[in-house]
Amino acid sequence: MTAKSKTPLLLTFDLEHGLLESLMGLLKDRSTDGPVLDRMARFHYRNEVLMGMVLNHPHVMPQTLLFLFSTASADFKKRIQQLTPPPSTVTEKGLVPVNDLDREQASKESVAQPDPQALEERSLFQRIQHMTVAEKVQFALRAGKDGRSLLLKDSNRQVAQAVLGSPKITEDEILLIAQSRNVSDDILRTVAKNKEWLKNYSVLFSLVSNPKTPLGISVPLLFSIKVKDLGLLSKNRNIPEAIRTGANRLLLAKQKQS
Repeated sequence: MTAKSKTPLLLTFDLEHGLLESLMGLLKDRSTDGPVLDRMARFHYRNEVLMGMVLNHPHVMPQTLLFLFSTASADFKKRIQQLTPPPSTVTEKGLVPVNDLDREQASKESVAQPDPQALEERSLFQRIQHMTVAEKVQFALRAGKDGRSLLLKDSNRQVAQAVLGSPKITEDEILLIAQSRNVSDDILRTVAKNKEWLKNYSVLFSLVSNPKTPLGISVPLLFSIKVKDLGLLSKNRNIPEAIRTGANRLLLAKQKQS
């Protein structure tokens, strides 16, 4: 694989939820490039084993070191400062060694600013990471769309369920959830139990055509699917065989009745 083709493929890798072994494999690969290392650092800055490997990677970027320096423990900051040669980052004054960053920050010299939206998303992610389960549940009820999207991925069932209970959640968000293969079975069950959401045919059809939806939910919903869509389901190889078979039987039955 060429260097040009490798980077886009790596950027599609789930760096947030990837297995530790996979992440370490990327870090051991000396050809892994700077943007991938930077994204990994944003998600796993608390894991000092991984971040130690990031520090020692030949392609680590100055902004990555700066980010790690700003979030690191006192001991880990010393590790960054002890790198040889000392890493540097760009400020309005030019190249500044990382071991001078404390003084640089104290004098309020601004570093090259990241994209405002990316900064806001990272700040929100970090805030949520420091919340307790109870705080996340409370926050889910008042969070904006970005906050709800992050909370839906939380490993705690109560947090994800609280997102669905938010009075601010929209039908567009429910549709995206019904289409998602990354949410838990419990979330899809909750969506399917809400009669108001099922009045939206797109939500209903998405639940039936989502292979992640439990069969106990999707099979009964087949009876509400339109004839033309039953034909699509009967040919869809990405959904369970039980759904394809059920859709085909219903289609034949309705065709006989017409």
